[in-house]
Amino acid sequence: MTFTVAKFGGTSVADYASMLRCAEIIQSNPSIRLVVVSACAGVTNRLVAIAAQQGMQVEKLLNEIYEIHFAIQKKLKNASQVQKSLEQLHHKLALHCQKTTEGRASWRDELLSFGERCSSLLFSSLLVEQGLRSSTLDARQLLKTNSDFGRAQPDEVTTKSHCLEQKQKLESGCVRVTQGFIGSDENNQTTTLGRGGSDYSAALLAAGFNATDLQIWTDVAGIYTTDPRICPSARAIAEMSFSEAAELATFGAKILHPSSLAPAIKNDIRVFIGNSQDALSGGTYISASPTSRPDVRAIALRRDQTLVTVHSLNMLHASGFLARLFEILARYNVSVDLVTTSEVSIALTLDEGGSAANGQALLPAAALEELEQFCRVEVETGLSLVAIIGNGIGRDAHISQLTFNTVNDYAVRLICQGASEHNLCFLVADNEGENVIRTLHDRILR
Repeated sequence: MTFTVAKFGGTSVADYASMLRCAEIIQSNPSIRLVVVSACAGVTNRLVAIAAQQGMQVEKLLNEIYEIHFAIQKKLKNASQVQKSLEQLHHKLALHCQKTTEGRASWRDELLSFGERCSSLLFSSLLVEQGLRSSTLDARQLLKTNSDFGRAQPDEVTTKSHCLEQKQKLESGCVRVTQGFIGSDENNQTTTLGRGGSDYSAALLAAGFNATDLQIWTDVAGIYTTDPRICPSARAIAEMSFSEAAELATFGAKILHPSSLAPAIKNDIRVFIGNSQDALSGGTYISASPTSRPDVRAIALRRDQTLVTVHSLNMLHASGFLARLFEILARYNVSVDLVTTSEVSIALTLDEGGSAANGQALLPAAALEELEQFCRVEVETGLSLVAIIGNGIGRDAHISQLTFNTVNDYAVRLICQGASEHNLCFLVADNEGENVIRTLHDRILR
């Protein structure tokens, strides 16, 4: 039997009208048994601002969040029933804002959880209003994580156990609504998976419930051959493989969180990405075995890249240099993205998602100081990464030849090809990135 998990992003549940369109999607697909929702658009940003504010500004932000939620609640036919529960949540939120913040990371995660807790209550109530049987399910009872607040890592074994236990309790025809982005640790403290983690938590829950399908509903009709805001000739991709989608997510496709596909890939769960505001406009299916595997599927752009180049004659015919270099980077939690080497130098880009997720510098001063004790270090910023995504790229000479003939007029840095047959990457100046994307797309994919 098909078991579908549907995730709706912040713009999809932004207001009453948007939620109503999401309800229509659920009504048209009886296989949807679990719904994962983000916070209503604008709420998480205000909660993040509250975490950094004090005094009157907090009260102003709380009032703005209140207005977003109660504008939806007032349009519900069962408004009075929902109002009490919503007011209780907002009261808890206000009290939480008044607490001391000695354990600031855990306090912040609890603060940020209120967005999803409120939107799930409102959306479940709207489903009931539309004639569906629905109730909320606290994601913190399902998704178990470690205690790395702000970027918690899931415990997939325990999560699956909790999900299967709940699955046995699911009533036929009842849609349960839960929260994206949040979970809890072994002490039942609220944790978050980090910004963009709602897709990831939806995939984790889909795997936990042994779902056959995962639908991710957002504000665009699937994944495009490149960013349509940059290149007007970009077009939606009807289908693609897990490998292609994972590469796109990693190299800059904002529609997917880079980690979100891992649980789906591992459990062979088919993923669909569609536009909740226009469900009939199509979308992108992601599966293990798409019907076509073109040489080039898409082109991605990732801005604001940092390139670090280390030089040392000690590298020449010496062992242990790379181990020493990466030991220092690992000790300072510096996450490396791409790497190329020569006889006496190593060039690498730093992964913003891994290194700066906790707010630290991409390359801390202490790490730089240690590196400079045994090698010369150059740090360059203001670069953009261009990634050609496809199939068999490392084995097909014409793709790389066509790519570099096309960008012959641009200064290309750090070319990386061969580690994966699904990508060819290189760096260009930030101010040239968009032009490179348009030129490549019109030459290769138009």
